[in-house]
Amino acid sequence: MNEAFVALNWRTVPTLPARNPQAHKGSFGHVFAVGGGPGMGGALTLACVAAYRVGAGLVTAVGHPSAIPYLAAYLPEATWRDWPASFADLPDQAVLAVGPGLGQGLAAHDLLREIGTLSCPQVWDADALNILARFGPELLAADALRLFTPHPGEAARLLGVPVAAVQADRVAAICRLQARYGGYWVLKGHHSLLLGGGRWLCPLGNPGMATGGSGDVLTGILAGLLAQDLEADKALSLGVCLHARAGDLAAAQMGEASLLARDILAAVPRVLQELAQNNDGN
Repeated sequence: MNEAFVALNWRTVPTLPARNPQAHKGSFGHVFAVGGGPGMGGALTLACVAAYRVGAGLVTAVGHPSAIPYLAAYLPEATWRDWPASFADLPDQAVLAVGPGLGQGLAAHDLLREIGTLSCPQVWDADALNILARFGPELLAADALRLFTPHPGEAARLLGVPVAAVQADRVAAICRLQARYGGYWVLKGHHSLLLGGGRWLCPLGNPGMATGGSGDVLTGILAGLLAQDLEADKALSLGVCLHARAGDLAAAQMGEASLLARDILAAVPRVLQELAQNNDGN
């Protein structure tokens, strides 16, 4: 547990491979974003846009019908499934982004019980983590690749401790989370910690990113990267740094106090281009 967390270097993090000229939309995976409970359609939409912006070939939103207007207005490229949904017919390249605006009602609990039995790659955030805290590791019935992205409050609920205890020793907290639930972890906050096959610290980001929807953007980014067959550690390090770097560029333009999650999204293409240029120069 005392092993150091190494600061990531933005200029050397993994990047997306060059696209094959013969590729088609099916070559880049299919993200199913599960959330969008009543009043939370924006969260689901932000995650869907983020998955598309990092290169996912197809994105389907799965949510309460009240979320449809958000998606229709902001992302007509996405397809839609109503709650309640069954995931028995998921395509082979499916990746689940679970939790953006999900809520904690009975429908959400039923969805999580089914998702816990699936073996496709998954990203868990927001209310998916709160429901996981209620049910415990037994909810994760199937062996699957899972990335978990709690903020300190969600981490505290998952561990059954006060938030102050998480913040007092963030390294111990993220290690305990992985030991209890398995998988790959991001403990969000100032200098987010990443724990998977390695231990990393993201030195990027700013307080302006502490705004509603920022975490939903990260969830979509991570799912979109997994959909393109990036290894989990590479998706984790690239996704967290990409999100933080986009937040820094957006804050430089908008100011931290005025920063919105959509501003982070708007900076993602620029950051991907910057990273590609960095790698071309190496």
